[in-house]
Amino acid sequence: MQLEVMGKPRRLKWWQKVLLTIAVTALGRLSGRRSKKSERKLYKELKQAPWAPPAWVFGPAWTVNNFFVLQALHKLINDTGSHRKKLLTLQVLIWIIFFSFNYIYFKRKSTVLAALWTMTDTMLAAASFTIALRRNKQLAWRYLPLLAWTGFASSLAGYQVLENRDVLLNTPPLLPAAKQVLNGLK
Repeated sequence: MQLEVMGKPRRLKWWQKVLLTIAVTALGRLSGRRSKKSERKLYKELKQAPWAPPAWVFGPAWTVNNFFVLQALHKLINDTGSHRKKLLTLQVLIWIIFFSFNYIYFKRKSTVLAALWTMTDTMLAAASFTIALRRNKQLAWRYLPLLAWTGFASSLAGYQVLENRDVLLNTPPLLPAAKQVLNGLK
């Protein structure tokens, strides 16, 4: 990664990249404005998928994702290819989702919107990976951790929608509600 200092490009050292990644990840956490304790409490209160990892896994996973997405952003800023504008637009959308997710999930307690956010993030990562793969494989690989994680997280979010009430939208868990409807048809 490089920065412009008085017109001259300056390469960031590895530890500066790590600090930048940690800072971006910390800013993302602030969007929910909830303590780690209250986040853990919500995670424990919700019915989780049997394959769900412990809550502490999400912080390191997002730090890794952010590191690679920031690397992709840097490559895009210095790129001149025809794919640049599309990928920068996708990056903006990826960051909007990242910075608003904690608010939607932890503050507003919306399992439905959190699932929508997560699945949209997966689609954006897939589109970014696909577009980049055609033009620049080094750039494409930087989207792979985000694609893998959000794909996995989408399965967790989908399970939560099926098994938990959405506080914001005031909807019941979808699976029991669907079973009730089906039983009523008998």
